[in-house]
Amino acid sequence: MSKLNLILALIALLALTACGTGSGTIGGFGGGGTSGSFTNANLKGHYAYQIVGTDLTTGTIEPFRESGVFVADGNGNVTAGEDDLADLVDGDIPLSSTLVPSTTGTAYSVSSDGTALLTLNFSNGGAVQLALSVVSSPSVYVVVNALQTPVGGLRSVNGTGVMVPQTAAGFAVPSGPFVFRMQNVNGVTGTATASVGAITVTGGNVAGNEDQNSAASASQLTLTGAFNAPDPLGRGTGTFTDSNNVTLPFFYYLVDSGHLHLFSDSTIGNMGVGRAVAQTGTSLSGSYVFGSDDNYELGGVNRVGQFSAANGSISGGTFDAVVGGTPTLGGSFGASAYTAGPTSGRFVVNLTPSTGTAIQEICWVVNPSLVFFISNDANQEAGTATLQQGSPFSKSSVNGTFGFSLDGFVINSNNTIDLYDYTGNAHFDGAGNTQLTAFQNLDGSGAPSGTLNGTYTVGSNGRVAGNVSNLSSNLILYLASGSSGYMLLGDTGVQINGSLGQLP
Repeated sequence: MSKLNLILALIALLALTACGTGSGTIGGFGGGGTSGSFTNANLKGHYAYQIVGTDLTTGTIEPFRESGVFVADGNGNVTAGEDDLADLVDGDIPLSSTLVPSTTGTAYSVSSDGTALLTLNFSNGGAVQLALSVVSSPSVYVVVNALQTPVGGLRSVNGTGVMVPQTAAGFAVPSGPFVFRMQNVNGVTGTATASVGAITVTGGNVAGNEDQNSAASASQLTLTGAFNAPDPLGRGTGTFTDSNNVTLPFFYYLVDSGHLHLFSDSTIGNMGVGRAVAQTGTSLSGSYVFGSDDNYELGGVNRVGQFSAANGSISGGTFDAVVGGTPTLGGSFGASAYTAGPTSGRFVVNLTPSTGTAIQEICWVVNPSLVFFISNDANQEAGTATLQQGSPFSKSSVNGTFGFSLDGFVINSNNTIDLYDYTGNAHFDGAGNTQLTAFQNLDGSGAPSGTLNGTYTVGSNGRVAGNVSNLSSNLILYLASGSSGYMLLGDTGVQINGSLGQLP
């Protein structure tokens, strides 16, 4: 099915669907499948967050992106924060605001199983309610349950994201070499852009290089720009100007001195999120797992897999992918020498799968344990590869309860589409049985999914294959460790992926 037909089908579906924002009771959403000793104290301190979502209010697909920071006191209150939202429904006007302290009322309550609902109220009249899984601390997975903007009021939205602890003091302009990855979408034209590259920031000034895939056309660009000083909560502004003389303004949120969130928005309809991480190495050695997606394109690609690297070559690997709702499960690719680029840490890999067309990935090494990459093909695919630890793996390698997040859509038999987001807890017993407790947002309406039971097998390379009732008969997970990895639902007509546990 073409992307155009998918979009038309979704528009037809939404035109017939009543808009809703879902509801939930403060106090978590656990369905009784797992238990624990979590309390409000497990959500305490400064957190920086990023959210990628779709606004369904008008009956058409309209992207929204959101970034911010908030301060939680560990007793259910939010005491400070800032937020930036871009939503095409509001004319793509950046809606920046501060948070309204909630010390006179409860903003969140963490249940014993590690689930919670968090409400952030903003001084401009906007608000967002988020379903959380705090199990894989310190990272927290997020699903949007309700969104209100000061321009258009209550919205029907889908969205997922992540919150990470933020260093609460000593914020300064970033300095040194960074590798970054961004995914932008033009809400007016529907054009998606994936970018990866490296910059060096000296005295607030930027110099670097970027690989960009826009409208299925890859190019190498040089970058200049600037980072301005951050405020006391770590939020600052900046610009990137490429060698095509295109300037991208952005906000940034410092997570710490070596990690920042990027949020872009412009008057020509571009919006996106990304991250930059201090570059501390440029070589690869060992076994890696990866996950990638197309940030906006319906009918795009989701991919997860594993490979080994040493001495300037990829010795081959395995992968699972879904393109436009059509899965390729248990795929493999052969050895490939990777070609180093003119800038340290950049290399290109040409993969030849056992089935399908060749894949070229443009990669930038953040450090020996982390790689950002984009594809050089018709999909604006972007992803992350992580050094694998703990192999060889078996069923007993996966034993415990971990947070997870999933996002995507399902193509129905009548060619309409339902949008799905999930976050919650996944319990693996080490013997081949699993149980998931999730909060589900379906077409803008949120509710607990209840307990989902299933089984799983584990290959020695860390590939987990699961069958989970009322979710997926082909849940694929590539383990970065015994408690984290990249997830994909490999069912026909399903385009949903995500992650498990705490990834770098």
